[in-house]
Amino acid sequence: MKDERALLARWMPQLDVLRGLAIAMVVVYHGIFYSQTHQPGRVANEITRATQVGAMGVNLFFVLSGFLITGILLDAKERPGYFSNFYMRRALRILPAYLLTVAALVLLHMVSRGGVALAVTFLANTNLFAGAQKYLPFWSLSVEEQFYLAWPLVVLLSSRRSLGWLAGALCVLEPLLRGAIRYGFGVHPVLVHGATFLIGDNFAWGALAALLVRSRYGTVRNARVLAAALAVMGVVILVGGRHQGLLQGSNVAEAALGAEPFELIFTAMLLGLLSLHGSVFAGPVFAPMRWLGDISYGLYLVHMIVFAEYDRWVGRPGTYHGGTYFGDFRGLLVRLAVCGAVACAIAWASRRWYEEPFLRMKRKVAPRGGEEGAATSGGGEAGGGGDLVAV
Repeated sequence: MKDERALLARWMPQLDVLRGLAIAMVVVYHGIFYSQTHQPGRVANEITRATQVGAMGVNLFFVLSGFLITGILLDAKERPGYFSNFYMRRALRILPAYLLTVAALVLLHMVSRGGVALAVTFLANTNLFAGAQKYLPFWSLSVEEQFYLAWPLVVLLSSRRSLGWLAGALCVLEPLLRGAIRYGFGVHPVLVHGATFLIGDNFAWGALAALLVRSRYGTVRNARVLAAALAVMGVVILVGGRHQGLLQGSNVAEAALGAEPFELIFTAMLLGLLSLHGSVFAGPVFAPMRWLGDISYGLYLVHMIVFAEYDRWVGRPGTYHGGTYFGDFRGLLVRLAVCGAVACAIAWASRRWYEEPFLRMKRKVAPRGGEEGAATSGGGEAGGGGDLVAV
């Protein structure tokens, strides 16, 4: 590759920064807009509406997963233990904290038996048990696990060229499929954006980025040019689609293209940050985001539990009287600050004293071998990679 600097390196703290941004978006969204959609007062109401974009933090996680997992699998194709190493590492990273969270939810009576069954089978993004009390964050983890089941085989059986064509086809066809299913069958928007086979374009954009940076076209200049083009396309679709109900969450346009501009922008962010040297993100300015990225898995798992317990013992800010909504924006911000701090503390403690031994175990039972260098973030192997549950 002829370039002044390769896009991939053994040390890529920018991935932790992106992961930190993604989890911050999700927590703020759940803490504000998801809890109260309207506020009395124009400024507070506009701020609340703006936090709605935080729901797209999960899509950023998906794009990062597609990038990182595809890269790891590509680099491991010619090495022994392709499947066994990959799935052993996944299990050691995901299951300890995940199963502990399921146990906590059972003790707190926050899930039903059906919800537990869906959680442990990673089918929480389905309506297999109608009426089951489920834990909200598990839906996206189920999507990721279903992706992990299928994608390794796809990568193994495909050449890089054919994999690129497949990922490109997904980016084009998935929005059309979402729109067709929403229009033809009237499927609920939540299901349209929650079924793995309908949102594969999120992962496909990341996969295309992984293929690009490993190709002869993967230069710093090309990454920056492509990042700029994708960002412009995303903004144009976002602005142009506002009058078509693109962000309304209820029509065919939203089902088909509601997530598309964000996927483009997130892929642009990924390529843009990769085009910058890792040292840019290694200093104290980005330390908080790197730290959030490092604990993002545990934080994602526990933050809704903390919000629920706060509401149980303190009470959710805002009240309903006589059919009129009375918001409490200041109280909502206090709730977000307190719950965010508590959730971060729990996630940090879990990472340091509970999850870390399992992460170290990965080196012994499922060594990565030569593919590790091009797929780690700032924290190295134990520090994780760029997707929701780290590598």
